[in-house]
Amino acid sequence: MADNRVAAEVLVATVPDTTQADEKALVRQVTDIEVHAASMVIATDDDYKRAGEFGRALKQKAAEVTAFFKPMKDSAYQAHKAVCDREKATLAPLKNAEQALKKIMGAYAMKKEEEARAAEEARRKAAQAEADRKLQEAIDLEKAGDQTGSAVAMMEAEIMDDASRFAGSTAVSPKANGVSTARDWEIVEIDSKTVPLTINGTEIRPVDRAAVMRLIRASKGQIQIPGIVFREVKKMSFRR
Repeated sequence: MADNRVAAEVLVATVPDTTQADEKALVRQVTDIEVHAASMVIATDDDYKRAGEFGRALKQKAAEVTAFFKPMKDSAYQAHKAVCDREKATLAPLKNAEQALKKIMGAYAMKKEEEARAAEEARRKAAQAEADRKLQEAIDLEKAGDQTGSAVAMMEAEIMDDASRFAGSTAVSPKANGVSTARDWEIVEIDSKTVPLTINGTEIRPVDRAAVMRLIRASKGQIQIPGIVFREVKKMSFRR
């Protein structure tokens, strides 16, 4: 039976045996230097001069150590970079899929909220229309001499008027496990010729999209900037 298993590709930075032997010798040298430095005694000017020469030799040896390890570091860096590039390329389709999914889900969430707001507005208008009808009924009953009926109709008109004025939005974003949403905005169009130099003390010319977005978010979408068209969107986040 043929073995269909494929050995996993491994990308590593290798160190030749000769280099390992050289490294051991280098370690012995620097260890001896450390011991020698700790045992030095300076009692004369000549001792001081010799110590200075020894210090210069230390710097030279440090440079040799750095040069010794540089090829290995370069090799390890290239190996690491190659793995990172492959990881990035493999993740790219997932990141693209996530962005596409967030856009689709965000558009649906916005659609549901807009539908809820439209339904709320329709209820508000219906309540206002009923309030107006009841008010007219109260006027007509008063003219007809029916004070009691007029008072009842007036009370009902006031109730419906309150309902129309204090009706709040019942828009609720759709729910899904591991998904959270937040309000955000995106720039739809920029007319550079009409965008002002500064707004609210922030310089945005030449047009700085990041600065414009900060202004939009800070105002919660209420700011108006000549030459800038933006819209509210849903910012989606996924948890594992």
